[in-house]
Amino acid sequence: MVGNLPTQNARSIGGATVLTQRIFEFIKIQPSIDLYFLTIRKHWSSKAQILDYLWFPFRFVWYQKSFAHISFHATTDFHIILGPLVTGFCKLLGKKYSYHFFGGSFHLKFQQLPRFYQKWIKSTIFQADTVFMETLEMIDFFKTENFNLQWLPNSRKAPLFQPTEKKFEKRFVFISRVTPTKGIDVIAETVQNLPQDYTIDIYGPLDKRVYKEKEFKNLHLNYCGVISADKVIPTLINYDVLLLPTFHPGEGYPGIIIEALSLGLPVISTKWNAIEELISNEVNGKIIPIKSSKALSEAIKSFTQENYPYFSKNALESFAKFNSELVFKRIVESYG
Repeated sequence: MVGNLPTQNARSIGGATVLTQRIFEFIKIQPSIDLYFLTIRKHWSSKAQILDYLWFPFRFVWYQKSFAHISFHATTDFHIILGPLVTGFCKLLGKKYSYHFFGGSFHLKFQQLPRFYQKWIKSTIFQADTVFMETLEMIDFFKTENFNLQWLPNSRKAPLFQPTEKKFEKRFVFISRVTPTKGIDVIAETVQNLPQDYTIDIYGPLDKRVYKEKEFKNLHLNYCGVISADKVIPTLINYDVLLLPTFHPGEGYPGIIIEALSLGLPVISTKWNAIEELISNEVNGKIIPIKSSKALSEAIKSFTQENYPYFSKNALESFAKFNSELVFKRIVESYG
């Protein structure tokens, strides 16, 4: 299994690495599979990534010979820089391999590539025994080609407890990377126009090029720090609604949305990439335009004690398609 896992470095914590870890933990308990994990990145500074990428092909060539199937789990940089090279090597050796695309925007990046590069990717990465894609939009784009495409949505385990109906207390939460493209500035502008009885808490690793922790008090936002993956569910349960006004370029199915749905938390998010494959407007949450603090404010204020049970019930029911116990079986079956 090739990919990246979260480490003690805050820069390593993100949707792709957290999902990779969950997939890894699911596969390694399968009695019929002898699993080894080969990390792509050993360091997480931008300069070190170059060194990691230069060294990885040599590490890969050394390790791959011991295994019958290579399972790639990668993000856009890898698709463009290393993916064609290492999958081409697998194809040359006649080795079985599967390829998992994280996120929901690779088809947009693909269209911008030179024609020869598109052909190279099609003749290497897309010749995998199984190509897993996170969104239905991406599958629809590539379906005219003769590739073995499978839908592999971002997914999470069902909570160990059954969520119960709770009182709406105007408690809203953001959990993701704290960076402009995730909508932090939109939230900061929105909070200025909310009554005092509304709470908005922010969790996640800071983009320190843009934000400083002490500045959040001036923005009237409660920055609560970074939480580990195993603390997300216990944290979410204390809130009523998830906020994710994202316009992040690589956004696919944000794992935090799926975790919120698993607890019956409605979600306010944006009309962006494939978000609407997760959130149906006025059903299990609210869909708003990107970069609109006015729309976000109206969506926040539209939740009431009377309508909240309806949204919460629909959120919980919509989680069924993203239960990892069912989704991850598709990966295991592809190894056969």
